[in-house]
Amino acid sequence: MNKIVIILFAVTLFLLPQISFGQVTAEIESQNSKGNVVFLVVTNGGIDLASTKEIAMKAKSMYPKSAVLTMDKSDKANAGLVKKYGLPGSPAPMILVIAANGVVTDGYPKSEATPQKLVESIPTKRQSEALLGFDQKKPVFVVMYKKSFADKTGVVDECKKAVAALNGNGVVVEADLDDKSEAAFIALLNPDLPVTKTIVHVFNNKGQFISKFKAPVKSAALAADARKAPKECCPGGNSKNCKK
Repeated sequence: MNKIVIILFAVTLFLLPQISFGQVTAEIESQNSKGNVVFLVVTNGGIDLASTKEIAMKAKSMYPKSAVLTMDKSDKANAGLVKKYGLPGSPAPMILVIAANGVVTDGYPKSEATPQKLVESIPTKRQSEALLGFDQKKPVFVVMYKKSFADKTGVVDECKKAVAALNGNGVVVEADLDDKSEAAFIALLNPDLPVTKTIVHVFNNKGQFISKFKAPVKSAALAADARKAPKECCPGGNSKNCKK
């Protein structure tokens, strides 16, 4: 996802030395260990640092469980992190949104960044688990359930067996349909409501939606679909078999 009013403070932001690669990584990990989201202000030689950081600071004021850090992509000491985040050809300055589990969920150049956009880019806890799986090129099984569903344990067990069949290369994410903090993630997944049984959405290792299952499920079918590519729609998207 505090306005800087002291001009002197804004000016000194340009003069502060940029944090080295190791320090930036350590700072991000430190904030993540506290459960904080990180708004990483990426500059190129410090150009527009103060005004870009001000946007991030406003986002922080809207989402207190966060921190604002800076990184100069032109500093050779930051080359490793620049490569990791895919920033060599990206515009600067920009602001990256890094979830509490360390996965980058979005990024905006200064010309497009707003505090509201940054805050809206913060994923829910379960969503960030899924995004981390995608980032690691792993298939993801999103299990959606209600605490009253007796079939949930069996479904999760089958998903774990599917992960084992994929040589451990997979992630199981459990999302409670009644958890208000996960409402945005559930809405994004768009399950067929009302749900009366535990369901599973299968994504391949490219983060592409493949299929959905309703309890009871079998690990073999889950693993098989996790290896697939999505079906292509015919021209015009008129096929009844096309997936959104």
